[in-house]
Amino acid sequence: MGLLRRKHDDNTPAKTGKTRRVRKLGARIFEARQLRGLVRDPDLQAVDMERQTRRTLIGLWFFLSLGLVFTTAGVQKFLAGDATRTDPLWWAAWTVEPMFAGLLIVILNFEAVILSYGLDPDHEWWYRLKKVLLASTLAMNVIPQITPLLRGRWQEFNLGSAAVHAIIPVIVYGIAEVIPVIQAKRREIMLLIYETADQADDTAEPEPGSEPARSATEPAPAPTSAPVPEPAPAPVPEPVPGPVMPAIRRAPRLPAPILQKVKDARSQALANGREFTAADIQRVAKLSADIAEQVAAEFTTHNGHAFN
Repeated sequence: MGLLRRKHDDNTPAKTGKTRRVRKLGARIFEARQLRGLVRDPDLQAVDMERQTRRTLIGLWFFLSLGLVFTTAGVQKFLAGDATRTDPLWWAAWTVEPMFAGLLIVILNFEAVILSYGLDPDHEWWYRLKKVLLASTLAMNVIPQITPLLRGRWQEFNLGSAAVHAIIPVIVYGIAEVIPVIQAKRREIMLLIYETADQADDTAEPEPGSEPARSATEPAPAPTSAPVPEPAPAPVPEPVPGPVMPAIRRAPRLPAPILQKVKDARSQALANGREFTAADIQRVAKLSADIAEQVAAEFTTHNGHAFN
């Protein structure tokens, strides 16, 4: 009984060191090891990118809508003038600013699509139309505010109101310009994530000595009969084989952004007077150790010209 009690006392957390804090930290370390592989998964990266972009776009569209409500009221006041609600012009004036904003958004959305493919809308009227839409909205919001100055009624002029009516149209135009850029960059990043993952899968090779798996429906090879022994021919001296050069695996072609980062890392390593290694590549690009070594060997052998 005393021996069991002594053994139980030796297994207490104070004796073994496995306290509650140690067990808690150990559980966190185990969880972090499990998450490390998931975080590098390209599908998870794409989903996270899509979620973050959606949140950003929702916020931008919300504030863009608030700005359009403000500018629509300013444009309506400019066009309607002294007209009353019984006048059709009073109601038609409310549709002018939404029409201008809708045209601008449609143009910029298509611009986002072609920007994601690396193309630029190189046409003079493309830029002219956007400038005309912005200038029209800005003028129709500002002119009613500065009219008292033009008529000499200084007491009716409100500097704060004039500044707000001038700034908000510019902000609305800027948000409309930024939204397509965000959409284009999201597409570029997602394509880059999957392109890097596909290259990593293509360069994966089976382990040495392993045989390709045979499907269950494939028939097993038929047993062959033992060959009949034949008289051995006269020995012929075999030629001495020359030195066999080890096969060098070509490194996979890297996307242009990753290739530029690798070139910059190599230039920095050479400038510091040290050898360019796979560790330098892994610091700037998320590549496996095997692929990083192949890329480093390719740069050392061909000075990076094989990637061009």
